[in-house]
Amino acid sequence: MSQTGNPMPPLSSFELERQAAIERNLFIHACMRAAVKWLRMLVLRGARFARRRAVERGRRSAIRQLQQLDDRALRDIGIHRGEIEFAVRNGVAARARRNLRPERRNSAPPRQRAA
Repeated sequence: MSQTGNPMPPLSSFELERQAAIERNLFIHACMRAAVKWLRMLVLRGARFARRRAVERGRRSAIRQLQQLDDRALRDIGIHRGEIEFAVRNGVAARARRNLRPERRNSAPPRQRAA
């Protein structure tokens, strides 16, 4: 009974144990890498969520403070009461920016008197 189809000799129990330990360590290492990757993603998303919440809290605080101002103070700033939330979330309204620039009523240069 010759074993011509199996050129490798049977492995000893020590060798089988050693190979099983190697495969077990590779599996544990792969699981640890996956767990670290998952935790990293979780921490990054949590930090992003916390930053967004802090920004939103700041915006809401600014909206509340502006809503406490009277209409005259809001007019000095250049916004109407209905534009407060838009102005806080998107910056100063285009109309308000236009009003901040000095307007020239006559774009022609002033006439000089003839001597």
